[in-house]
Amino acid sequence: MDRCRVCGAEEFIPYVCRYCGGAHCVLHRLPENHECPNIQQARAPRPYIRSERKGAMRTLRPLGVPRLAKFSTISGRELSSLLVAWVVLGVSFSISYLFNGVSPIDFAIIFPLTLVLVGTGFLGHELAHKFTAEKYGCWAEFKLWTYGAVMALLFALVSRGTFVFAAPGAVYIASRAGYFGEGLDRKSNGIVSVMGPLVNVVAALIFLVALAGARFLGFPDPNVAGFRFLASGVSLNLWLSAFNMLPIFILDGQKVFAWDKKVWALLAIPLWIAAFWVPTLLR
Repeated sequence: MDRCRVCGAEEFIPYVCRYCGGAHCVLHRLPENHECPNIQQARAPRPYIRSERKGAMRTLRPLGVPRLAKFSTISGRELSSLLVAWVVLGVSFSISYLFNGVSPIDFAIIFPLTLVLVGTGFLGHELAHKFTAEKYGCWAEFKLWTYGAVMALLFALVSRGTFVFAAPGAVYIASRAGYFGEGLDRKSNGIVSVMGPLVNVVAALIFLVALAGARFLGFPDPNVAGFRFLASGVSLNLWLSAFNMLPIFILDGQKVFAWDKKVWALLAIPLWIAAFWVPTLLR
């Protein structure tokens, strides 16, 4: 665990300044907020070009790169963190098949399918928080927690895949007035928090519809690989959404509960029932 060099706050996933290499919290992540010794590099002027038009010198204009219409807020560092977390969870959730005697050829098929499940469940959940927070003008970035990623792999190996510590990283959110969304009003913070579980609900419904379609086409055997894959997609997303709606510290449910108890109850109670009941129907 690192500490911010300015305020000493403990940080599981610190922000490392690209100019001085120091570890900082979100509030002191910017060079001007931690008195970066290399701040002049951060303030380096952008290159300018001169352009002529019919012999007359036009005003200097900066050279810039056009911003993409979509996903322009995902940096290369953040994309790398997402990919590492995705692969780590994919390995952790599929490692049980190796202990159950699955052949390498079968594992080569199972692993990509597990990545699809993890992608819809974990990455979809985290990115929903990120993009919703950015709609409210917050800074939001997924950051890899190296210790959490290592623990995910170790727990999966020690338990032979029966238990996975699924916390390789998280989306850090900061407004101008707070950290982890404290600067947002309760309604905005609640909406940002509820979007993750809602994405899991939508993903579970998509897998459920696909599962119903498979049964309609005549695949009622629950031991068929495709059937088990779709059923796992339903169960995983339901459990993720139900767990995150628990009204305890850090989890999404605590922020939704603080915003509107009725909204929390309308979403959380049916999710808990579905998380316990639906998987038993799919066996």
